[in-house]
This record gives sequence, C-alpha cells and structure tokens, in this order.
Amino acid sequence: MSGLAGNQVRPRVPWVFLGLAVAGLVSIWLLRSALAPFFLALVATYLLEPAVDRLARRMGREWAAVLVIIGTIVVVGLVVWSFVPLLWEQVERLVASLPSLRDRAELRFHPWFTAHPAVQAKVKQALDGLDPMDLIKEVGLAGAGILGWLLELVTLILVPLILYYLLVEGHRLRSALDDLVPPRFLDDAKAAGGEINRRLGGYIRGQLAVSLVMSLLQGIGFRVMGVPYPWLLGLVAGFSNVVPYSPYITALPPALLFATINGASVGRLAAIAVLFTVIQKSETLYFTPVWVGRASGLHPLEVLLAILAFGYAFGILGLIFAVPLMIILKVIGHIVLEHYRRHPWFTGGAA
Repeated sequence: MSGLAGNQVRPRVPWVFLGLAVAGLVSIWLLRSALAPFFLALVATYLLEPAVDRLARRMGREWAAVLVIIGTIVVVGLVVWSFVPLLWEQVERLVASLPSLRDRAELRFHPWFTAHPAVQAKVKQALDGLDPMDLIKEVGLAGAGILGWLLELVTLILVPLILYYLLVEGHRLRSALDDLVPPRFLDDAKAAGGEINRRLGGYIRGQLAVSLVMSLLQGIGFRVMGVPYPWLLGLVAGFSNVVPYSPYITALPPALLFATINGASVGRLAAIAVLFTVIQKSETLYFTPVWVGRASGLHPLEVLLAILAFGYAFGILGLIFAVPLMIILKVIGHIVLEHYRRHPWFTGGAA
C-alpha cells in the first residue's frame, strides 16, 4: 500500500481551471481600455508605496495614504500649471511656423534638391499635402480629448480611490492571491511575487526619475546650442528613454532639422549631435545603471534582447513593456533554473 502511495501520480491541472485562467487573461486584454484607471493606479502605487510605508510608521496607514495622495495631486497640479503652458506655447508656435519652415527648408536644401530632382518632387508633394490648419485642429482635438479624459477620471475620483485601496489593502490582495496557489508551489510563488514586486517598483521609480532628469538636461542642452523649441524636444528626448536608445530617432533628427533650417553651420550641427550624445551617454553610463539597473537586476544585453524580442512580437507596446516583461521572465526563469539544478537528472540521481 505504501509503495502504491509512493508511486501515486500527481494530479494534473483540470482543464476547466486552465480554461478559466485563459478566459480571464483574454478578458483583461479585451477590457484593457476600461481597466486603464486600474493600470494607472497600479503604476502610482509602485511610485508612492515607499513614502506611505515611511509615514505609516508614525501614523495609521490610512492617513499616510491620504496624505501622500493629496501631496502628490498638489505637486502634479503645480507642475502642470507651471510647465504645460510653456510646452503648449512651443507646440502652437511650431504648428504656426510650418509654412515658413517649409519655405526656409526649400531655400536651404534647394541646391541639393536641384541635383536630385526625383527626391525634390517627392518631398514637395509631401509638403504640399501638409495643411497647418488641419494639424492645428487635430492637435487641439487630441489635447481636448486627453484633457477631457483626465478630467473625467479626476471627477469620478477613480484613480485616487483605486490608488488609496491599493496602498492601504495591497497586502490583503497579495494574501488573497496566495490562497489561490497550490500549497506545494506556495513558497516559490511568494518568492517570485516578492522579487518581481520589488524589481518592478524599483524600475518604475528609477525610470521616472531618469526621464525627468534627461528631459531637463536635454532641454538645457538644446537651449544652449540655440535649437528651436528646446523644452519640447527635451521632453521628447527624456521620456523616449522608456524605450532605450530611441531618443536618437525621436529627438536628435528633429533637432538637427530645425537647426539646419535656421541656418546652423555644419560645425554647429556636429556640436549639437556631440552634446546630445554626451548627455545620452550620461544616462547610459550612470543614471540608468545606478537608478534603474540595480533595481531591475538586468544586464544591458538582457535589455537589448527584451527590446528586440518583445518589440518584434508586440510592436510599440512590446517596446514600452519590454523591460518589465523581461524582469518577470528573469525572476521566473531563475526559480525554474534552481529546480533544474536540483533535479535528479541534473545531479545524476542524487536526491
């Protein structure tokens, strides 16, 4: 009887449970737009949880969460009130100056276009089809739509309310999820969940700090070099760092183009490119390794692999979430690797 018990086959996962799990994941994907407030609140939870933990040592966690949320709303409101008008003014100036930019670009590049008539015809066709008024209307509608969406969220108090419950009762949610894990996997699940939670929190907080610092540094660099719309381009460069190396595509070419149209010499263009590269190298060599790399625990080659793999598989969303997904895979892979090293096949039959 004991032999039969020792050789008893471990039960497999019932198909109905697998089906329910798959259905749950598909439902989350289909309802991703409706779940946007929960996603924003989750990201904010990673950002604010350390501050709540510190305050909770001196007062109740509920009051700590309320104070941190109110303080965050006040700070964000002040930042928006201070900087958004400046950025929006640069956007309006850029849109309004498109006709003159087009004329100056034609004068600037006329000799080269004369030597390449086929390219000149294609560029002229593209520029003629660009209506500044339509662009203004589209930008205005997009801005109004985003503003309306944000105002609706704030009016309904969805994000702050969800954020409050996540900050106060997040540990209960984790305990409820632990109850769904089979007991034989509970230790590994807790270890993986805790490590993923720690690394994701460090990544999100570090990435936000890097984006803000790089936006400021690149904006200052563009302004010193006389590049038009420096703060707008600096913001694009800073937050493009969410996808590593993308600022060389999203910010540097427009900066060089605007500077060229404004009559910058070849030497000035080279100086802009060099300064931009130096600032980006400070992000690569210091800010990201120190502020993000240590928290995420990823090697630069692992980051590149994640960008290529997830970007190819899921497009722009894959590029944005490449590093968080790689963090999750690395933690799970480490646990799987430990089980592999303890397996009798690997140890040669040893227990």
